Amino acid sequence: MSSWLSALSSLLLIGTVFKVGKCMRHHLTHLRTMDLLMAFLSVISVGLVAARWLGHGELSPQTLQLFYDVDSLICYFFLAHFAYGWGRATNKMAFLKSNWFYLPGSLPMVEPLRWARLIQLWRVYQLLRDRPDLLGMFRRERNETTLSGILFLFFLLLGAGSGAMYWLETGQPGSQIQTPYDAFWWTLVTLSTVGYGDLVPKTEEGRFVASLLILFGVGLFGALSGFMASLFVHPGKTNDDTAMWRRQQSEQQAQLLAELKALRAEVKALQQK
Repeated sequence: MSSWLSALSSLLLIGTVFKVGKCMRHHLTHLRTMDLLMAFLSVISVGLVAARWLGHGELSPQTLQLFYDVDSLICYFFLAHFAYGWGRATNKMAFLKSNWFYLPGSLPMVEPLRWARLIQLWRVYQLLRDRPDLLGMFRRERNETTLSGILFLFFLLLGAGSGAMYWLETGQPGSQIQTPYDAFWWTLVTLSTVGYGDLVPKTEEGRFVASLLILFGVGLFGALSGFMASLFVHPGKTNDDTAMWRRQQSEQQAQLLAELKALRAEVKALQQK
């Protein structure tokens, strides 16, 4: 009975999400690089919730628990992102009025509320429908683009590495990686370049995947270290990137207007002759 009530509440919540999404057009501002990362994590979260909802009879309890725990980590990441945006907002009350509908999907305590992540996907879809200049956005928000790219690669490698290692190592003779938790833990430790050595792959295929993850992990955390160092070396540069870009655009527009006025003057002079 409880499963039916949970499914019914989830369906009602999905309908509410789309209803809210249709009414949120006036809350949109402009697309940012971090919005694309949030959309990517929202897709993963919705997939994990759907897997837990539909896979009770096929997936093992350990797999279902792993999906729940990973989705809970995504919840905390969403909460941190919301708190960061609220802290940076000049008008905090206006920020809450424009972004309050992201909070229900960020709460890890109630699993049916996680369907509210669809709001984030709907928002990004509406912003992308306006055909923004993505390359210009990436150049304009270089630091945010760098951080989003690093986090995107980390989450992508974490998920792909865990799945590949579990598929290659489970059931093999002498293998130490036998559960989804083992594969997830091993991939997390390897990507973070910690390397406890408590779990190691035994098959040749697993070692090949491990060698790739080690190389990617070293490069990934090297890029993250360089990014953090650049913030300390040039602390004020990140806040002036957008203002500098707007000033350059204003100067170019003023120059174009001056050239148009000069052309109009020349045309009038030619017509008078």
